[in-house]
Amino acid sequence: MFQIGLVDILFALGITPDGIVGHSVGELGCAYADGCFTAEQMILAAHARGKASIETDTIDGKMAAIGLGYKQMKDMLADYPTIEIACHNASDSCTLSGPSADVEALVESLVAQGIFARAVNVANIAYHSRYIAPAAPRLLQYLKKVIPSPKPRSSKWISSSILEDAWGSPLAQTSSAEYHTNNLLSSVFFEEASAHIPANAICIEIAPHGLLQAILKRSLAEKEVVNIPLTLRGVKDGVKFILNSIGKLYLNGLDLNLAPLYPEVQYPVSRGTKPLGHFVDWEHGHEYKLSELEVQIKSYPADEEFAGLFHEVYKTNVNRHTLRGYVLTPDTSAQDETENLEQVE
Repeated sequence: MFQIGLVDILFALGITPDGIVGHSVGELGCAYADGCFTAEQMILAAHARGKASIETDTIDGKMAAIGLGYKQMKDMLADYPTIEIACHNASDSCTLSGPSADVEALVESLVAQGIFARAVNVANIAYHSRYIAPAAPRLLQYLKKVIPSPKPRSSKWISSSILEDAWGSPLAQTSSAEYHTNNLLSSVFFEEASAHIPANAICIEIAPHGLLQAILKRSLAEKEVVNIPLTLRGVKDGVKFILNSIGKLYLNGLDLNLAPLYPEVQYPVSRGTKPLGHFVDWEHGHEYKLSELEVQIKSYPADEEFAGLFHEVYKTNVNRHTLRGYVLTPDTSAQDETENLEQVE
């Protein structure tokens, strides 16, 4: 799966998470990132989830994204008893699940009231509701074969399928077949889980595209969290995008090991290896006269801070050092001022 590759890249770069949270089936990715699943188990678990869903005879269902939080939405569902709140996404976002006709009617009503509402393509399956419950026995059977020896979930993994007051329950302790079957049936408590993301954190979205970016940016804005997706829908060059995201991680203070991104260099290199020296050459299109060095420096506005510092050095130290009529910078002075320049931000 796509998420496996992204997790592997982050680990190869030396990035280890302080916290992990998933949305819906994204908890399979949590299991892999937490070391509870192998890559094979994650793929087979995802396959089992899809297989159980399509093999089970369920109602013609539909899901819909709503621009209201679940607390606001639950009071509005009094006239729609067949519809359930499937996902608590954020304080201003939730996802509904239920019979197709009823969900469509509610979406139409909400849009007429000026509330954002849009149907979600879920292959006519009402996930995270009572309507998917018939698939549970089959999914549990499949997952028990995939996960014969469940591993404990670490404290880094913040559950979004079990509310915090039940994190001490036996069900929440391991990445078991029972845990991931419950994930299919339970509401997604992402709003509650993401509340545990601390202020000033770096939040990396690992997904086929940055689906949660809008939700994350709004809900975590007050905490000044830096949100960095590794992928984004509509991007033409995915490799360039992820490399750019890696650059953002570095700029935000992460110490990265970039060596794994490139083929390992074997020394000594073969005699046929092309030299790189020709890529470095002096620009001969300009004349550089020693007597005009001060004027040339001042001619570049972007280097005013450098020019100001060098100007003082030039006046105080360099003017006294001449050779054959030319003013030259002494080697010791150049070394001293190089150290000074390194302090300029």
